[in-house]
Amino acid sequence: MAHAPPLPKARLEAITDAIFGVTMTLLVIDLKIPEPSPTQTLFDELTRLVDRIDNYVISFVVLAVFWVGHVRMLRRIGDVDTTFVALNLAFLLFTTLVPPLTTLFGENPGLPRAAVLYGGTLLGILLCETLMWYRTCHHLANDSLVNPLGTWQLVRRRYALAIGVVLAGIAAALIEIVIGAEANLAPWLYLLLIGAGIVRPPVHGVPRA
Repeated sequence: MAHAPPLPKARLEAITDAIFGVTMTLLVIDLKIPEPSPTQTLFDELTRLVDRIDNYVISFVVLAVFWVGHVRMLRRIGDVDTTFVALNLAFLLFTTLVPPLTTLFGENPGLPRAAVLYGGTLLGILLCETLMWYRTCHHLANDSLVNPLGTWQLVRRRYALAIGVVLAGIAAALIEIVIGAEANLAPWLYLLLIGAGIVRPPVHGVPRA
């Protein structure tokens, strides 16, 4: 039975970079400077805007973490197949949901349900990226990946940690819903993805992903 020919990796890199570029740009576009009302000065409105900047920064950094992980993964692949492309498109679908959910955060800072939706989107991104790494290590690895199975074990632990971080954020939001609090801790827990996705100490005998 004939196998489908491999697909060009460069095309996948191009569309991924383009969508990430647009998605990360939309974050700042949604950070609009409000018009001063008759009862408030421009300074008052800018002060209110500051309260939304933290959500913008968190979302930008989280997307950057995912983009860096994706770049590292593609370095280990020769060509891609249909399964990997489908997973990559699902990965991009979830990333495009980050800007509108970040806006929902900013407009409803005391709405923990927004944090739950945001966390669910991050879980979708992490799941897709984990499956892409599995596909890479078991089927698509190039010569730069000298120990595919060892790398998969390392990557699996890192993504399990990242999923745990997101689940902790969702749990914090659900607790706030139950007790009626508005501490808005979930976004700051999601920021811990930096440690899971970028700070990667070398592991003896296994190449850095």
